[in-house]
Amino acid sequence: MSNPTYLVWGDAVTGEKSRKVIIRKKPSGKLLPGAHQIEREYRILKALEGTKVPCPKVFALCEDKNVLGQCFYVMDYVEGRVLEDDRLPTFTPEERKELYDHMNEIMAELHKLDFVKLGLENHGKKGNYAKRQLNTWGRQFHLGIPVIEKYKDKHYYAPKIIANTPQLYKLIDVLTAQAEKFPEETTIAHGDFRLGNLILDPVKPRVAAVLDWEISTLGHPLCDLAYFLMPHSGGLLVKNRPAGIPSKMEFIESYCKSRGIPLPSTEEIAFWTALVHFRMAAICHGVYARGLQGNAGSNKALDRGSAFVDNIKIGMRVMGIPMEESSNL
Repeated sequence: MSNPTYLVWGDAVTGEKSRKVIIRKKPSGKLLPGAHQIEREYRILKALEGTKVPCPKVFALCEDKNVLGQCFYVMDYVEGRVLEDDRLPTFTPEERKELYDHMNEIMAELHKLDFVKLGLENHGKKGNYAKRQLNTWGRQFHLGIPVIEKYKDKHYYAPKIIANTPQLYKLIDVLTAQAEKFPEETTIAHGDFRLGNLILDPVKPRVAAVLDWEISTLGHPLCDLAYFLMPHSGGLLVKNRPAGIPSKMEFIESYCKSRGIPLPSTEEIAFWTALVHFRMAAICHGVYARGLQGNAGSNKALDRGSAFVDNIKIGMRVMGIPMEESSNL
């Protein structure tokens, strides 16, 4: 994960021998502007207490860098399972269906929330979400380029990332041209809603808590939906979808029914699908850059290099953009 996260327990923490808490902080070292928004994560978790969106209880935010070297917050420890494989290979078909239905339900509930009543009217800007995403992550991508250029001799995959830089700029141009074409809607947007950011009940196929809210904002709900469905668009669920897991359209239909909204057009689904793959490419680019610098929150940061290229290819395929031969180095 991009932000170092620590489990702490014992009498010195809360006075309860069995009580466990989590400390989540920004990484050490120089950070890219706008990245690792721990303060933002704390504030939305606080606002979501008591809603139908299950989240860990947060206790305190410390913005004094003299304490742990960076801003951090403390939250409750939630017992459960964190799984990364969207195929859920150890689940029965019935368990897969129940879990996917529950994830769908939670996303729909999140997008139904009145952010004004929750005190989150300043959690982000209203409208033009697609264009803002393109600007924000395009800027983060641009800031990481000189870092990779500087350290290109430290890792074998850096030359391929550099070769694919023009491809991502091309995808940004195509998406920007369509950014204001589709209906606008503003809800709370998680920004990274996926299986790996959920804590599952220790036994039941149910969600116990939703994690990793640092890039949450006010935005378009279909972006969250398309992001969750990335494994259906270019991942493990494209060709080998196990029994019990809904198809991409089945999931979208169920979500729209829960929210009481019409189905989006095929063209709009393609747009948001390409946009989330662009965003993931930019995120992977930034994580890879921090990995080269040696200040990433995970020892797997350099593995994100290939994911950067893969996401560009999927985004361009969805939008019908041909890849240049030089990018296939």
